Order: sequence, then C-alpha cells, then structure tokens
Amino acid sequence: MTIGCEETRIGSGRTRLARALLISVSVMGVATAAQAQEAAPQQQAAGAPQGSAPDGTIVVTGYRQSIEQSLRQKREANAFVDVITAEDIGKFPDKNVADSLQRVPGVIIERDGGEGSKVSIRGLSSDLTLTQLNGNFIASADSGDPSRSFNYTLLPANMISSVETFKSPEARLDEGGVGGTVILKTRRPLDLEPWTGFVSAEGVYADVSKKFEPQVSGQLSWRNPDETFGILVGATYQERRNRTLSAGTETWSWWTYDRANEPATDINGNPYANDDAITYWAENTGATAQDGTRYSGYWAPQAVSESIQDQQRKRLGIQATAQWKPTDELTLTANYFRFQIKNNFTSNVLKIPEWGYRNFFTGGTFDDSGTILQGANFAVPPAGTGCLAQASPCTMETPQISGQYSREKITSNTFDINGEYEHDRFKASFVVGKTRATGGPSLRFSVAAKPRLTTATQNTNGNLVSDWAFKNGSVDMQFSPELQQNIMNGIAQIDVGSTGGSYTNSMIEQKYAQIDLTRSFDGFIDSVQVGAKWRDGKVSRKIGRAEWYADPASELRYQDTPGGAVARPEFFYDKPMGNIPGGFTASSFPGINFNNYLDYLNNTYGDYVRVEEDQNLYHIGEKIWAGYAQVNFKTDTLRGNLGLRIVNTKQTGRSTDTLYYQDDYCVNGPGGPFSPPPQGADGNCLVIPLDDRERRVFSAVDESKSYTDFLPSFNVSWEVRPDLMLRGAVSKVIARPGYNDLAGARSLTFNSDAFVYDRQQFGARPGWFGNGGNFDLKPFSAWQYDLGIEWYFHQGSVLGATLFRKDVSDFIVPLVLDLTQTVAGEQVVVQQYSTQANGSKAKSQGIEVYAQHTLSFGLGAQVNFTYNDTSVAEIALDGQAVGTSPLVGSAKTQLNASVFWETDKFLLRASYNRRGKVVRGIASGLNIYDDPYEQVDLNASYNINEKLSLTASVINLTKSEQRQHLGNDTKDRFYSNVYAGRRAYVGVTYNF
Repeated sequence: MTIGCEETRIGSGRTRLARALLISVSVMGVATAAQAQEAAPQQQAAGAPQGSAPDGTIVVTGYRQSIEQSLRQKREANAFVDVITAEDIGKFPDKNVADSLQRVPGVIIERDGGEGSKVSIRGLSSDLTLTQLNGNFIASADSGDPSRSFNYTLLPANMISSVETFKSPEARLDEGGVGGTVILKTRRPLDLEPWTGFVSAEGVYADVSKKFEPQVSGQLSWRNPDETFGILVGATYQERRNRTLSAGTETWSWWTYDRANEPATDINGNPYANDDAITYWAENTGATAQDGTRYSGYWAPQAVSESIQDQQRKRLGIQATAQWKPTDELTLTANYFRFQIKNNFTSNVLKIPEWGYRNFFTGGTFDDSGTILQGANFAVPPAGTGCLAQASPCTMETPQISGQYSREKITSNTFDINGEYEHDRFKASFVVGKTRATGGPSLRFSVAAKPRLTTATQNTNGNLVSDWAFKNGSVDMQFSPELQQNIMNGIAQIDVGSTGGSYTNSMIEQKYAQIDLTRSFDGFIDSVQVGAKWRDGKVSRKIGRAEWYADPASELRYQDTPGGAVARPEFFYDKPMGNIPGGFTASSFPGINFNNYLDYLNNTYGDYVRVEEDQNLYHIGEKIWAGYAQVNFKTDTLRGNLGLRIVNTKQTGRSTDTLYYQDDYCVNGPGGPFSPPPQGADGNCLVIPLDDRERRVFSAVDESKSYTDFLPSFNVSWEVRPDLMLRGAVSKVIARPGYNDLAGARSLTFNSDAFVYDRQQFGARPGWFGNGGNFDLKPFSAWQYDLGIEWYFHQGSVLGATLFRKDVSDFIVPLVLDLTQTVAGEQVVVQQYSTQANGSKAKSQGIEVYAQHTLSFGLGAQVNFTYNDTSVAEIALDGQAVGTSPLVGSAKTQLNASVFWETDKFLLRASYNRRGKVVRGIASGLNIYDDPYEQVDLNASYNINEKLSLTASVINLTKSEQRQHLGNDTKDRFYSNVYAGRRAYVGVTYNF
C-alpha cells in the first residue's frame, strides 16, 4: 500500500502541473471560439509584440512570428509537413533540436543524459526516421555499433534556421524514412543582411551534478554590396556534466522445480503460446531459502542493479558557408560542418545477487498474483550453520561493486558544393558532397570487486546483509552499515574475470551527387521535376582490447597474476557516493575511484597496449542509384503533386564469424578438470591465463544483394474556402535495415564440459551461445495513407486533424531464442541467440489533432494529441515462425501542450509533453515497454533592447523519470528506471 500511495503522490504533483497547462489551453479554446465568430478586424493590444504595416496588415515579431511563419509554410506545402522556425538568428525555440521536434504532432524522442538524442515519428522506431542536413544525409557515429539514426546531441540548435518534418513523401525527396523525413536547414549569407550575427553565453546547472557549466556560441554573416558574394561562419562550444541515476534488472526468468507441470504463465495463470521463447532459469530450479522454504513457479530477475554514471561532455559545432553569384541566374554555395563531442564517463554499479539465489537467500516478497518476485533478502548465516559449517566457509559476494571508465570522441564532418541555375521557366540545381563520422572510445575499462576477503588462511565477509526491493517504481537496496568501512579496511577483492579493457570504434561515410531539373508552365500543370541521385556509403567497425602486461615479453596480463586480485583501499572512494536525488534509493553506495585505479596500473605496469583484433572484420558497402519524376499541379483552389521514385540498392558485407572455444577456466585440481580447483588470489579459483584457456577461430563471411524499389507518391491539397483546407496523400515508403543488423557476422561461444564444471555456479551451461546479424533482412516497407483537414480561423491560427494509416511489411524486431545453425560445418543448437528478424505484415493507424492560436494581447497556446493503434504480427527467422510482436517503437498516445505570453520585452512559455506506453524489443520472450512519460519545461526571455536579450529555462521541471517494464499484463516485472535530472539555464544573447 505504501508503494501505491507514494506513486499517487508523485503522479498528483505532475498531474496538477499538467492540469494547469490544459486548463490554460481550454481557456484559450473558449476565447478562440469567440474570436473566430467576430467579423470585425482584430484590434491590436498595447502590450502585444506586434505593429502595423503601412497597408494596415498586423505585423508580429518574436516567438509568435516564428510559429506563425512555421504555420504559413505548413499551409503552403503540398504534402503533410510540420515546420519549426527560429524566431531570430541563434534563437531556436528549444535547447535541443530533438526537444523542439517532440512538440510536433506524432513525434516522440529518446533521451541521452536528459537531452533529446533520437527521433521517432508516428509510432515507428528512430531508425525509421531519416534526418538530413540541407536535404542530404548527415553521418553520425555513436560510441559503439554504427546506426542509421541521427544522434541529435551532436547538433547545436542555434545553427539551425528551420526544421521541416515530412510525414508524407514526395518523389523529389530521398527515400529512407518510413516514419518520416526530418530536414534541418541552416542559414546562407546571401539571404542575410551584411554583418549580421549573434554572440551568446549561457550557463547550465543540474540538480544531479551540482555544477554550473558554460556554453558560448556565435555566428557572423557578411555579403558585399552587390550581393554577389558572402561568407557565414559560426561556432558553438559547450561543456556539460551529465549525471544519470538508474536502476535495472538482468535476465528475467521463470523459476520452477517442475517445468513440465509448472510452465511459465502471466499474472492470470495463462501459459504463453510461445513457451519455447520464454527464458527459464538456467539451472532449471526454483529457489530454496536458508530456512528450507521452497519457491517455485514464479518470475524473477537474475540480478538487480543500481547505477550512477558521471559524464563530462564537451561539444563543438562549426559551420562555414560561402556563396558566389557570378550572374543573376547562377548561385554557387559551399558548406562545411563539423560536429564533435568528447564524452568521458565513469559508471558505478551495485548488483544483487552476483548470480543465483543460493546459500545466502533468506526469503522474498511477491506481487498480488504470487508469480513475480518483488524483493529478495540475503544474509550471512549464523556462525557454524549453513555454508559457514563447511570445511571451507563461504563468503557473501554481494553487492558486486563494478563500474566502467570510458574516454570517447565522436566527430562528424560534412562538406558539399551546390549550385542553382534559374532562367525564365527553367531551373537546375546540383550538389556533390561527402559526409563522414567516426566515433567510439579510445579506452573503455571495466572493473568488478566483491566485499569479501578469501585467502588460503582467511575468509572474511565485508557485508552481512543485502536486500533489494521494487519500491515507488524503482529499486531500493539495503546493506550492512559497516560495508563502506570494511572496504576501507581492505576487506575486498578484485574479480579478475570481470575486469579488463576493450573498445569498439565505428566509421560511417557517404559520398553523394544529385541533379534536379524543373520546368515551369502556365495552367493546371504548374511544373515538372526530374532528377537523379547517386550515393556511395561505407560502414566499418574496429574492436579490440586494452591490456596492461605484467610481463610484456610474454604478454602476461596483470589480471592473470596474484597482484591483479588485490583491491587496495585507495581503489575505492573513501565515502559512499552521494547526491542521489532520484532514480533509486540505497542505504550506502560504495564506488570505484577509477582515477586512482588507473594511476596505479600505469605506474605499476606502464601504459596500456591497444590490441586490435584485425581478424575481426566488419565492412558494409551500400551503393544507391535513384531517379524520379514529379508533376506539380495547381489551380485556384487545388494543388498537389504526383511522382514516382525508382531506387536501386546494392549492399555488400564482409564480416567475420568469431568462434570462441572455452576449453577450460580454472587450473585443474588433483583429480583433473572435474575435481575442485585450487584457490586463486581473488578468492575464486586459480584462473588459467586467457590465451591458454580460450581458442578463437575467425572465419570471413562475404555477402551481397541488390534490390530495386518503385515508390509512387501522390499529395493533394484542396482549399475548400479561404480558411478551410483538405489534404490527402498516398505513397509507398521504405527504410533499409540498420547497419549493425546487416553484417551477417556471428560471435559464438562454445562452453566445454570442463569450463562448465568451473563456472556452473555463475550460470555457465554447456553448448553454443552467441549473437549475430542477419544479412538477409528485407527493407522495412509500407504503403501509407493520410487524410487531413485544416481550419485557419484567424491569422497565425489553426485547428486541424489528420487520419493516417501505414500498412507495414517486413518490419524488423530484435530476438533472443534457441536456434539451429551451421557452425564449423555442423548443425548445432545455439542457445539464447540474439539477432534480428523480419515481421510479416502489420498496420499502424491513428489520428493527429492539433490547434494553435494567439490572443491579441500576446497570450497563445499550441496543443496536439496523437492516437496510434498498431497490430501484432508474426515474426519469422529463416522461414521459421518464432513468435509475435507489435511494431517496435510504437506509442499509443502522445500529448503536447504549450502556453505562452509575449510582449515587446518579455516571453514566458510553459510546455507539457506526455507520451504513452512505447513498445520495445523482446527479452525473455516478452516485449519490453516504456512506461508513460510526462515532462514540463519552462522558457523565458527578456529583451533589454533590440539587440540584447536575457534567457532562462528549466528543463524537466517535474523531475520525471523514464521507466520500463516487461510484458503487457502488468508493470510489476520492473525492467529499468532512469533519472537524468532537472536543469536550469541562464544566458545572454547579443544580436547585430
């Protein structure tokens, strides 16, 4: 009951904020209805940020000007388009482009460190959103495997002049966005007055970091008096400390002593139709507590964790644009963009238990159905009882104290030259360019430690109690009060088997060339457009290890020596980690001091050595030829376009199957590999050096395929009367599989019987395990239909609705399942194989409703609501049905509401965003779901004079947390919770 009351309390606070915003919008609606009935012209209020032109037309400025300009572009478009426009140079309406996009109907975003990083449109995953810079692909690389999805944290918002979100395609636009296409547009010098620009300085403070950090940016544009040559340069530099507090679970499984008669069920007792896909506890048992109580027939996580990630992010953005107009008919433009992020982070993790519920398990609590574990207790038994009565007394290894240190850099460079020629009724344009991004860590180092000391003569517990429980939508952990002090007293050991360095670096590159020709006419046919585009893309990935050698000559790793297990007190913080305002709760949080640990390694063993796995290949090639023809038509009240785009895609892949043979793990005991091994320095068994216990076999895989798509599109807009418009659209769209999914490379591990004997207590099972891509994945395709109505009842105002439907084929779903495969020439069952597969057919359909209006005295509102209904489809892999899934990334509902008040001097804006439950991939045979999420942001600005302004913002005023659960029958299978903090910004901008 306490949990429910607390959740209600938190929810009520957010509900009150949301209610206040929605009431404001409702009041606006009443005023709007009254104003729409008035026949008399609107009178200008004294304080409104507007004036009158000589002809009497009302002129608005500031934020209202930007949203009215955006609405005007939407109204004039032939397709279904939403536009965001900066109110002035350097004044984009949000701190992040993705944060602005989430206010567009049907758009949801994913967050990284509290910032918008990925964009999804109309319930489809972010990989199905095509993001372009000035109409062309922009490469971005994350700190790991390459992705087609653009990382918006790379992009400084103040470089962008406008953003167009196409929800229905036109033949002239690049294919690749099944959800939609986002086109980011930058400024050009010949469009601006000479010596135009801005300089801004801003600071940000976050409750999770307790730091105040800077951002500086500026832009300068010049053109000559003849308006034939111009240069624009701009730069942004930002430092930010992100602190992410999170909780999670590992591998939910069904625990039972009798699988045949007690199969996995949902909370209503219904067995699962896809029982083969359900994960059962590896040992095929339930759990027995110290008092003999047997637990069987329930869901439980393998482990529960809490994490603190401290990230120092430095972002640099550079733009340089030059334009030359040698004649009145020809304009040449050259662009260079560089976006760079340096991410250095440390993460500290507490985990209970390390593996299994054995000697120290004292009992658990369950949900109302009695089938989902909600908490577990672990304690060292009384002296002389239980495992303490054994010849070699046991030690409790929880909480496992682990963490990661990473130094990362992501860089994106784009250069292009384009030309526009216009003469009479003929227009031609071309562009050639190259975009390239590299990213990944130069070092990523992981450490794990246990609060106990086990030697040949001593067994000491550093912690006597470990409890975890799901509370208030997250996790609570409780430990012995002396845990931190015991670690400082040296009661700890490094788990050398879970300690080491690695890295994954990726590169994405695309060269492109395009030509477009347009011929204009008088009459019903307004213009005809034809064009062609060539793209040559390359993707590669390098992986390797970072090693400190105790003996460089023999390449003996320090982990394989007794000294590697020593956990010196200085390897840990001398006090528990604090400042935890959300995300989870814990009685204590001991953490690893990575600076001290790495200093010790470097001083003792010298600098680390990068060991590249050259045999592990990963190269994807993608050549695309596209051509299109589009007819644009127009009458006094009817306009639109009809077109066909033909695209040929040729993909090649060269990757490597890597087979890991785990021949053994521990040094053999007196009786051979199946007798108790000798004890090592870390309290575990004496481990065989890595190169002696593991064999690696590399096998190159070459694959290629080619396919052609015919993509028709039709958009029509009918102006029923001057203030009322109907729209319709029909089109076929595709999106190619993600780069990481295309490489068919597999990473497979074979556990021998000798290895399993040594590692069985940690879940090792005999046979093959692993993961791999699926080069045979088909492109995600869909036929989509849109029908909309828009009522422009007042200047800068609209009330509209859009019905949409996508008939989807071959959507892509992540899977984990047991699968028969050919390995080393033999047919074997690969257990828990992680891969991607195509779903068959599904539909996504719904409605968007939106409104925008501003009253004469400067009070305005924008509100939109999206409802999306998706079906469940069959999933097949290698022709074999393996289950069902909804469309991954889909959300049923989304609500955005913004209320603003603006005068000549002042702007105040409050924004509320809520998205419903989002479907993610499959784990343990069940879908992962994001819980509904809501957030309130505040923005304010004050114009000291025409050139100088002050700004302030609060992002995530509600201190909202992002939660996930497993399965659609209940939220009690907690999966994760993330809190990235509340941020406050203050800044000053000078425009000239």
